Amino acid sequence: MVIDFETFSPEQVAFLRRFLQSVPDLSWLCIVDTKNRREVLQAQDIGLNNHFDREDNVSALMTRIREMLGNYTQPDLDADCPELVAKTIGATCQVLDQVSIAALTDGPLPMPTLARTANDLAKTIKSDGLDNWISAVQNHHSHTFCHTMMVAGHTVSFSKDLGLPEETQLLMGLGALVHDLGKVKIPLSILDKPGKLTDRERLLINKHPIFSREILKGRKEVPKEVTDMAVWHHEMLDGSGYPDGLKGDQISQTVRILTICDIYSALTEKRAYKDSFSPRQAFATMFEMGPKLDRELLKSFRNKILTTDLGRLRRTAN
Repeated sequence: MVIDFETFSPEQVAFLRRFLQSVPDLSWLCIVDTKNRREVLQAQDIGLNNHFDREDNVSALMTRIREMLGNYTQPDLDADCPELVAKTIGATCQVLDQVSIAALTDGPLPMPTLARTANDLAKTIKSDGLDNWISAVQNHHSHTFCHTMMVAGHTVSFSKDLGLPEETQLLMGLGALVHDLGKVKIPLSILDKPGKLTDRERLLINKHPIFSREILKGRKEVPKEVTDMAVWHHEMLDGSGYPDGLKGDQISQTVRILTICDIYSALTEKRAYKDSFSPRQAFATMFEMGPKLDRELLKSFRNKILTTDLGRLRRTAN
């Protein structure tokens, strides 16, 4: 519990004392003006000595809370996970965490670090294989982190296989890493829900491209192509997608590629409330989507995955 002691009345302090006595195992942090003797004494009077200065910034508060709760961002990897894969996953999780904090606090996005991460991710997959990457990232307890790293792995691998220019491959990696950025505005209780989402929860999650647009608006450090991928990866070629109902030539090749990798990753992931699709089942479902997806890109992606038998799911849902 985070308790802000600004303008607390004696009656509120008394109520808080009784409440804390009823939950002795609760973790807490007090926000006070350390130069305000009244606030400090109020907190100390009920035995709360873990103080945070109100004048410090939000990032410092989040760091302090993380010290108390532990680092949610890092996965528990299997002992046989290749060393390079484990190192790159750790670095990727760290930069995704930095991006989330920047989005929530309106701070600058760490674009140079994101670019290095995308480049390292591509090198890791080239060295140790996409299958090792996919198998390892699926151990992450956070569905959002797992999904983001799966999509990033498929995207950088597919863009390279297509022979896209290196600059475009880098943009694809950046776009994949931030494609679900808007989900930072959605509660973890919904994102990591162990059961099937309600209609209301699904509607909220479907707003994440709009949240991404709000976060990325006016950020000159973010390439337009990256913003397009974050906002439009749920658009469909027949105009049936969201949030803007784009169709046909309004949707760039980079967005089309990311959309295919995003859908494939979602279908082959293991969730507590659904079984994962095999690669062949996933592609059967995607081809049934007909004019919604770029058929030629989908055929190329299928040939790459099925020829090398990549993307097979090994993760067990919690």
